[in-house]
Amino acid sequence: MTQVYKVETLSINGLTFPTSLAMLNEFQRKQDIDLEFLQEVTYPNLHTLHGYTAHINEGTERRGTAVLAKEGIDLSDIKRLPSGRGIAAKRNEL
Repeated sequence: MTQVYKVETLSINGLTFPTSLAMLNEFQRKQDIDLEFLQEVTYPNLHTLHGYTAHINEGTERRGTAVLAKEGIDLSDIKRLPSGRGIAAKRNEL
């Protein structure tokens, strides 16, 4: 059986305010997002998003990218560009 995921990509422009982080988490929950790809990450503590594992690439200029995976989706072989502008991951088979 084919696995289908709900995927989202956002340019979050830093996401520096706790209120914005709470809004993102609420959106994830309401939309039941499985995988999320973020650009313009400056707030490296995305680990506080309940129900998600964060893989962050902050980079040399303190602005980067991230992949958020819903709990239960196991990612491995995380590759990061030193600049922070790219991140890739492999989904482990179930």
